[in-house]
Amino acid sequence: MEGTLVEWFASWTVGVFLLLLGLCVGSFLNVCIYRLPAGKSIIWPASHCTSCQTPIAWYDNIPVASYLVLGGKCRGCGAPFSARYMLVELATGLVWFWYWAVYFKTGLRPGADHPGVYLSHMVLASALLVSGLIDLDRKEIYTSVTNVALAVGVAASVAWPDIQRLGAYDHVLPNWTGWGRVDAPILALVGAAVGAGLINLTRFLGTLAFRREAMGAGDVYLMALIGGILGWEAALLVFLVAPFLGLPYGIWQVLRQKKEPQAEAVAAATPVEVNYGTFVATVIGLACFLAAAWMGRPEWCTPARLLLVGGLAAMGVSFFFLAREESGDAEPAESDAQPAPESDSHEVPYGPFLGLAAGVVMLIQEYAVGHFGPGIEALLHAIAG
Repeated sequence: MEGTLVEWFASWTVGVFLLLLGLCVGSFLNVCIYRLPAGKSIIWPASHCTSCQTPIAWYDNIPVASYLVLGGKCRGCGAPFSARYMLVELATGLVWFWYWAVYFKTGLRPGADHPGVYLSHMVLASALLVSGLIDLDRKEIYTSVTNVALAVGVAASVAWPDIQRLGAYDHVLPNWTGWGRVDAPILALVGAAVGAGLINLTRFLGTLAFRREAMGAGDVYLMALIGGILGWEAALLVFLVAPFLGLPYGIWQVLRQKKEPQAEAVAAATPVEVNYGTFVATVIGLACFLAAAWMGRPEWCTPARLLLVGGLAAMGVSFFFLAREESGDAEPAESDAQPAPESDSHEVPYGPFLGLAAGVVMLIQEYAVGHFGPGIEALLHAIAG
């Protein structure tokens, strides 16, 4: 039955349908990108022109096509619509179609030709697109996006353990409970904890080194989402790849700062608080995960299980401290979705580059893990004696 479903999903008819579905998803993503920063509902009211408030008819709301037919203007008042609306729709549709083609037609990612894997990855890609564009505009990442997508990913892992099996470098789920539908979501939580922990450590060390916030707390939640769906091994790869993708943007920002020395003075005068509770809990959690992996693979003994539980508990504490930090710094939503204030213009939004890195890793993870896997296994065997 499952083989028949996979064969049907790999048909070109389904591929074209997913392209069109991706275009429609892109239209919804536009709503999220505009309304979330404005503090508005993403469900009500229906799409309307922001200039004349006229509701947009269904035939004027067809992704990409309506924009081209209307020349990017409102039918009622003639007010121009940003070309980004069409570009987001087009990009989302192409992403949905591209990954379907790679997973089901090329064989470049063995094991990814599974409907559950594909759909969970597209939830991830869509959430990363929303978060990345909002981060570019406002230097903010909304946990309402990342947490909902992570919850979907964990729930999908219960239904389709293959999602987590694909992310494991040996494509084998750890035998923690003896039931894959329980082990898979646990592995998803481990991936989320490792991804978040890597960013938490980077934030803490960067803040100590530069005496200013090195990364936003939203990046922690974004990396938790990536690790939760792609796995902790993929989270490590994303963590390594993202800085290279963001390097050109960072250099450009440094050059801009040199031309505007006043921005450095403002940044230096900004008080910085270091959250030691988050740091300590994160270190303990990551140490527990590493020890559990060393002791428990391939046989998951009782001490390894205890370390795993301890690691999850420690990372839960770190998220508690992080949530307190977030609530203390929270600001009321602004009335309009305008770009971030000029004082924040020199901050590097890391979210888009984490998203790009995740997109790359979704394609190359098999080869990257295959390249480094033997060396990692040799190192673990050497440590084990």
